[in-house]
Amino acid sequence: MIEFESPSKVAFSLIKATALDEAGHHGEGPPNWGMHRTLTAAVEGWEAEGTLIENSLLLVEWLAVELSAYLLTQLGDEEKVTRWLRDFGDQGCQTQQHSHPAGPTAIEILSVVTADLDSQLGPAVRLASIGGPYLAYLRDGREVDDARELALTLGSWAGSCVAQLMRGDSARIAEYFEHKLAGGAQR
Repeated sequence: MIEFESPSKVAFSLIKATALDEAGHHGEGPPNWGMHRTLTAAVEGWEAEGTLIENSLLLVEWLAVELSAYLLTQLGDEEKVTRWLRDFGDQGCQTQQHSHPAGPTAIEILSVVTADLDSQLGPAVRLASIGGPYLAYLRDGREVDDARELALTLGSWAGSCVAQLMRGDSARIAEYFEHKLAGGAQR
């Protein structure tokens, strides 16, 4: 059996690629099709293994937790993060014009994760709490596309946040993720 990348490694790779793209192109460059193909291969691999729902939910959790941490670092406190979620969520909902936008679900999942920042509920309860909105977002027969879209949404937001935190310094971004991918992404 082929073993595909773990959800945590896929999450960090996605955030890294997005952050480096943001730093190199300041958000004005062409889409990163390599990143898209890598994510697609992982999600399709999980589907082939029969682990799509579990692994893609873990991927979304990793992305949401990382983004929440980056936002807290960038904004300084939970109240500002909550305000960002409200304002950015409204903006995201207005700009996503296709029929099944990932933005509202991503904001709902982020809201659960950020509400859990100070509580001691633990990862199992958090995962169960984000499972509801996540599963409601997935459509029958479109699970691969929907899982990929939600991961791309959260990953692009997280990557942009990392690029801002690192002041667009590609070398710092690459070094940060080398460390994360080498030892920090073990689930």
